[in-house]
Amino acid sequence: MIRPARLLLRGSPLAGENPHPFFREADFSASRKKGWGFPEDKYRGLGRETGFRVLPYTMQDRYNRELKDLEFPSVVMENEFLRAEFIPALGGRLWSLFDKKRNRDILYRNPLFRPANLAIRNAWFSGGIEWNIGRFGHSVHTCSPVFAGTFKAGDMEVFRIWEFERQTRLFWRIECTLPEGSPALFTYIRIENPDGEQKPLYWWTNTAVPQTPELRVFSASDEVLYLLPGGGNRKTMAECRLPGLPLFPGGDASFPAVPETSVEYFFQNDRAHKLPGGFPLPWESAVDKNGYAFAEASTLPLLYRKMFSWGNGPGGRHWQDFLSRPGEAYLEVQAGLAPTQLHTADIAGHATVDWAQAFTAFEADPDKTHQGDYTAAAAHIKNRLAEEINAAAVEAALEEGRTRSVMEAEILGMGSGWGALESHVKRRRGPVSGVPPGLSFPAASTGETESPWVKLLETGSLPLRPPEAGPGSFAVDGLWETLLEASPEREGDWLTPYHLGVIAFEKGETGKAAALWEKSLEREENPWACRNLALAALRNGPADQAVEAALAWYKRALCRDAGDPSAGDPSFMEEYIPLLLKAKKEEEAAARIKALLDPGGPERLSCPLLTAAAALALNRGDDALLDRIFSVEPAGIREGNTALVDLWVEREIRRRQRGGKTREEAEQEAERALAEGGLVPPREIDFRMIRGNGPQRKESP
Repeated sequence: MIRPARLLLRGSPLAGENPHPFFREADFSASRKKGWGFPEDKYRGLGRETGFRVLPYTMQDRYNRELKDLEFPSVVMENEFLRAEFIPALGGRLWSLFDKKRNRDILYRNPLFRPANLAIRNAWFSGGIEWNIGRFGHSVHTCSPVFAGTFKAGDMEVFRIWEFERQTRLFWRIECTLPEGSPALFTYIRIENPDGEQKPLYWWTNTAVPQTPELRVFSASDEVLYLLPGGGNRKTMAECRLPGLPLFPGGDASFPAVPETSVEYFFQNDRAHKLPGGFPLPWESAVDKNGYAFAEASTLPLLYRKMFSWGNGPGGRHWQDFLSRPGEAYLEVQAGLAPTQLHTADIAGHATVDWAQAFTAFEADPDKTHQGDYTAAAAHIKNRLAEEINAAAVEAALEEGRTRSVMEAEILGMGSGWGALESHVKRRRGPVSGVPPGLSFPAASTGETESPWVKLLETGSLPLRPPEAGPGSFAVDGLWETLLEASPEREGDWLTPYHLGVIAFEKGETGKAAALWEKSLEREENPWACRNLALAALRNGPADQAVEAALAWYKRALCRDAGDPSAGDPSFMEEYIPLLLKAKKEEEAAARIKALLDPGGPERLSCPLLTAAAALALNRGDDALLDRIFSVEPAGIREGNTALVDLWVEREIRRRQRGGKTREEAEQEAERALAEGGLVPPREIDFRMIRGNGPQRKESP
């Protein structure tokens, strides 16, 4: 049975999006290294196209820590064994999967919706099952509506979610079935490339399960690749065999919740699934101390599996509390197309990649699942899985999904309007491009976000737009560039050269982009082109000169003649004030921060501004303000960002210097005290994931 429902939650709603474009890393294939034992056949493709990229999407960074009553339309599927609830407005997230026979949740069901800066577009939330497509990181859709609908295929009710992913220009769908008498939820996942060229393909099904210290994780292989901690954006991976993990000598890494530091490793099932005997499909399971096991299995090509745990240290426990209700914990078991999340698979031109996946829970013998012999424990889980999930049924779900792929669903919830635009531009992209059969993107899905681009298609020009309305949405692929370039020049049309500049800068054509933004300013003064010219100055010039040039552009953007956008949106100040501090222009920085602090205090500041305020207070010896800042949980802090802890430690070092210690002596003393627990940062700002002797200077992509 499938029915619409309403999900009531406490949470922090998203309050709009950042109006600026955030540009991709210059080196889009991020730097990766092989560690000890790394297999040569897994080095190919490591790091390929895994750098930061968000355009044509905007950043979802407008939220705080205040909880309100929220209501989300949901879709419920159930039979006599399971009840599944999905939230189409949040990327189609499977919010809960409930075991009706045992009266318990199978997944970690987060009681709150608490966004945090962990996704490609910033906002992300924990719990349930998330569907990640596109690029390295949590999906661009994870906090956005996607299409949802139902249809019948024979006697089977099918729930489908679908969307058009604009970065990679791929269509995706997930179809869920819950047959009567089945203890497993089946999904059929289908990704289609409408274009002629081969593209990178990224997919990970991300499942959160309740975490206890005794929770044990197994997969089809004991061969894992794992990430060495630290290293910033230069990631190092190595290989080992479970249950040992060199990061934790003498420990059993199949109990990943025990170590103090975060843990992640990737099961290399590409060899294991070919072994004779046993369960023939790739699988993964998480088993608690009583033998209650979550498990999933899939057809090819979804071969690889991952385990991630926040760890049991102060930072990891804080992250868990930060994302949910204090005292609750989860870990993630994931399934992907490539050996690790730092690898990328491929999809050929005009090709389809699809698979089926099944999710269930069952009871196993706890003495056997938690015995000291890891291989024997894994074999017991594999045998129990074979009894609960019929491999032939998973294969049949794949064939059934392919057969019904041309069937359209009755729409229950709307996604974005960009798929509808693809229907309009099919003839421009080529005779075999366009929306795949079975997927519906009605014209009614287009709204304010897409309307300027609809006008461009219909009239050949973007509609004229006052600068105070902002630049609107972005479109950066080659077709839109061609259409913009063909637009007739019009007096007052600052927006067309502005968007052409965004496309050029995203492609790495910095000089061309700057010239287009200057043309935008010639057409009409606007702060948006000024801000982008500041970024161009920072990318091109010598450090000191670049900062001064960028500051000049920001000042021009912030003048009242340009509409004073800072009055309504913090995005300009989030970039401008840290740049003032970098240029050692503390007087202006102090005045700007004071103006922001006066209405609501540091609790109202975003993470970049909170960090800037702390740096300024430290330099000025304002301990009262520092203490207040260090008591605030920064809503938008990024995993790996330890800037506030660094500033707190720096204050402790300076205090020791004032007591007569040299700088070197003060640093060494502070590091020893941190390592031994005599110096403990305030919990509100301590998100360090790596146990060490000092602040961790690691950044996550």
